[in-house]
Amino acid sequence: MPVDPRTGQQLPYPGEPGYEEAMAANPEAYQGEAFPPGGGAAAGPGPGGELPPAGPGAELSPEQAGAPTPEDITDLEDEQAQLTQDIMTEAAPQPEKPYSVKAIGTLIDEFNSTMDSFGAGDLPDITWEAAEGGDKWDQPLPDEIFMALTVLNEALKVVGDGGFFDKYGMELEQLTSDAELRKATANLKKMGKDKKLVEAMSAPMGGEEEPLEETPEPGAFEEDEEMLAANMA
Repeated sequence: MPVDPRTGQQLPYPGEPGYEEAMAANPEAYQGEAFPPGGGAAAGPGPGGELPPAGPGAELSPEQAGAPTPEDITDLEDEQAQLTQDIMTEAAPQPEKPYSVKAIGTLIDEFNSTMDSFGAGDLPDITWEAAEGGDKWDQPLPDEIFMALTVLNEALKVVGDGGFFDKYGMELEQLTSDAELRKATANLKKMGKDKKLVEAMSAPMGGEEEPLEETPEPGAFEEDEEMLAANMA
């Protein structure tokens, strides 16, 4: 608070009677002074950069109130998506012996074809190439295809009240050999040719909108009444 250096008396804040005279007579008393909200001068951050406490009735910023900012929410969503992806990819089984790159490539091609049958042509195709450039892959299935198969499996549980999952659901933890990859490839091919599944997967989420009832044209009820009266005459 500003204080008169000669008398020790408290000086008025901005907006209070006598402020201008006191400011002119004692400018040094007001130097570096932080004024309360509503007093005419905004209080700045403290020496450590912290924001000063707001006065009664003052609106708190998200930082002061401790509420998450839009950036905080976006970061949290990104972290959750990354965590989900990590969980999915960590579930990929180790192969009994190295996969053939050809078997993985054929599986990916058939998956892309099946997605096109489901009307997902606007989604980019999965692409993958063995980093080593050889014809064997001694690691779990690439993240790109294993995650895609996991998502497809979950979708099969939802459409058709789960009936399609009973028919086409895959046990992904058993994809440990070329033979199992070929079975999965054949299964995907059957999905793409199943007209009922294609229709269910192609349908918009939430079902189709019901058509609006047509509004009768003006005079339609009058014509019906006239015809009824004529028949009863």
